[in-house]
Amino acid sequence: MLPGLNTDVSHEGVGYHVQTEDLGEKNPIILTLVYKSGAVVLREQLEYGDIFGGRLSAPQIKTLMEAQHRRVMRHVAVGDIESDAPSGAAPAASPPRSLSAPPASPAPDVVDDLIEEYLRARRKTKAR
Repeated sequence: MLPGLNTDVSHEGVGYHVQTEDLGEKNPIILTLVYKSGAVVLREQLEYGDIFGGRLSAPQIKTLMEAQHRRVMRHVAVGDIESDAPSGAAPAASPPRSLSAPPASPAPDVVDDLIEEYLRARRKTKAR
């Protein structure tokens, strides 16, 4: 299990806390929670054990954590948190989403693009 990432982000004077952590080898999930006034307002979960079909190295997991953390922070910073959940994230009461097809290797620049592309396709499917 790797150390988590914690960042405070604000949008129009409202403070949010973004927390990302790896839940460990027995529970291969990267979880990002966004807090507003101490309450979870957004949850994003990446089940990398299912997606990547095996164990990833610590640097690969760290890359996925950082990419997910940055992506959620960007959405919070532009105010894309309350109405349209960012990058696979869902309100805490909704079930979290995960990716369906992994890249060959989780390179930092590829991970963000892959996840964004997947989520755009998923939003189009849900809109129908």
